[in-house]
Amino acid sequence: MHEIFKNFFIEKMAYLVVENGIVTDAGDLLLKYLNYSRDDLVGIYEDEVFGMLTGGNIGAKPEEETKSYFLLTKNKETVFFNIQAYSDKSEHKKLYIFQKIENLKTSYDLSIIHQLVSNSPLGVALFSVPDIILINANQSWLNRLDEPFNRKEESIGKSIDEIITGWDGSVFENIWNTVLSSKKSCYIPEYRYSGLKKGISYWDISITPIFEDDKVAYFIESTYDVTEMVINRDRLKIQREQLFKQYQQFETVVENMSDALFIIYPNYKTIPLNQAAHTIKHLFFDFQYYGNPKEQIKYYDSKENQISFPELPVFKILKGEQFKSQIITVKTPEEIYHFSISGRPVHDENSSIIFSIICIRDVTTQVINDNYILQVEKEKKKYLERMMELKDNFLTLVSHEFKTPLTVIGTAIQAIEIFCGQEMSEKAKRYLKTIKQNSLRQLRLVNNLLDITRGTAGQIRLHNRNIDIVDLTRMITESVKIYAAQKNLSIMFSSDHSEKIIFIDDEKYERVLLNILSNAIKFTPKGKNVYVNLFFEANYINIEVRDEGVGIPQEKIDIIFEKFGQVDNSFSRQAEGSGIGLYLVKSFVERMGGVITAKSTLYEGSTFLIRLPDIPPQKDEGDNFYKEVDNKRITNTMSIEFSDIYL
Repeated sequence: MHEIFKNFFIEKMAYLVVENGIVTDAGDLLLKYLNYSRDDLVGIYEDEVFGMLTGGNIGAKPEEETKSYFLLTKNKETVFFNIQAYSDKSEHKKLYIFQKIENLKTSYDLSIIHQLVSNSPLGVALFSVPDIILINANQSWLNRLDEPFNRKEESIGKSIDEIITGWDGSVFENIWNTVLSSKKSCYIPEYRYSGLKKGISYWDISITPIFEDDKVAYFIESTYDVTEMVINRDRLKIQREQLFKQYQQFETVVENMSDALFIIYPNYKTIPLNQAAHTIKHLFFDFQYYGNPKEQIKYYDSKENQISFPELPVFKILKGEQFKSQIITVKTPEEIYHFSISGRPVHDENSSIIFSIICIRDVTTQVINDNYILQVEKEKKKYLERMMELKDNFLTLVSHEFKTPLTVIGTAIQAIEIFCGQEMSEKAKRYLKTIKQNSLRQLRLVNNLLDITRGTAGQIRLHNRNIDIVDLTRMITESVKIYAAQKNLSIMFSSDHSEKIIFIDDEKYERVLLNILSNAIKFTPKGKNVYVNLFFEANYINIEVRDEGVGIPQEKIDIIFEKFGQVDNSFSRQAEGSGIGLYLVKSFVERMGGVITAKSTLYEGSTFLIRLPDIPPQKDEGDNFYKEVDNKRITNTMSIEFSDIYL
């Protein structure tokens, strides 16, 4: 190297040496920055090298003063440098020193642009000022150009008049000149390109200046191909409106959002993206004390547990975590705020975090309203529970009051039958039978109402004991044959076990089975059959009652177990009901740990299946292992359950 440059040359600096207008040497650091080899630059004329590195943008070569330029790498990426030129007195030798500029704002802007448009049909290009050199563009934007400029390696570093066909004297040239002079944004809808080799096309174009330190640093041009929309306007009118709306949102979404948006870098540098972010920045992003906020600011999670400043989402996001709608309460001496925080980190190709995006929504009003509504709902629930309690108490009182005279009537009827039965006429006996049946029917209704009240209050108690379920089921089936015989019905019982002792509430089981048998007899025509089948499987007992009756419409199957759920059956008017029998059956079965299902075919019959747990027998306090069936109780229960069958 020439002697005059030795004082300036530092081995690790980026440099070029020129002798007699030809590059004779290039520093390793510069080659690394630009991705060129030494053979690419050495031995080439100085003007050609700078033209290759700048795309013609540099104009006159740097003199002996520091100036800022952008240079293009071999793969057409943009790098910014301060360039200082040194010359010897003979002007035959020059030294260029290149200092790379770490332009954080440019890098930030380009990152944001990439995030917003990477999955969008919008084309985006970045131009230098004032010579309008293309320094970056996505493929969507390049697709609008003619060959070969629709490829990045052919267009980056070239001026706009080189890459746009028909530039000179065009309306587009005048538009760009206006933008350069006014330094204001410009939107051109449906711009007509007629000079392109691929024919006429229409584009929505937006040109926006980007300022640095109150000066225009570069321009962003966004484009969208609307050719098809223009040609087929009627068909694509809705689509065009949507796209235009998206464009408007693209320009205003950040600033006009009520949510606060932040970009946070791994070094905790925080950039508020809109006015809402500036307003609340002091509540979350005070990093001057290495993560310790002002003592008077407290943070709480949704369960009102205090959160330390390092446990805030902003720190966790920088560690790779993601958050969506996490509620944070911020308490200051003056105010209490509630915020919903969402955020995620943005990674590079090496999975390292570049920056994090934080969205903070003020939900203070919503939380206050929700808390108020919650309190109102609690009061409402408490009031309803009290009303339900009063209703249940009333029903219990009324039921007991009804039950007392019914018991007296039943006793009187029984006395008349014993002492006056032989002296009564047949007509009087029929009247007495009617009175008795309706008294029992009324008693059945009262008992059901009492059971419903107990069930609602969760007071249905089980009184389990060791019972032979086979013998009990057989006895119940035999007991109802007198009713079936009067309708000329046959009732058949079968079991795959001759004996099976289990621990069960036999009184509730009797009521369940009698209720189902009562329904079967009610709605089965004369001359048909009713089947009771008892079969066993591992840990379960199955009781199946099948009839050949009128059946249940398919759309009514789901309501028969509901409270007061009735099927209006026109096939038989000899039976009436309250609609609460099967509801209680289901309640009793479920209380015993079982399930009940029904299936039916209209005009062919219905099948009810009860599935109960097989609970092994247990010894009681008297060491009685097995208790006999109470025949008298079965008879009394049957009389009540069958009281609404008129024969």
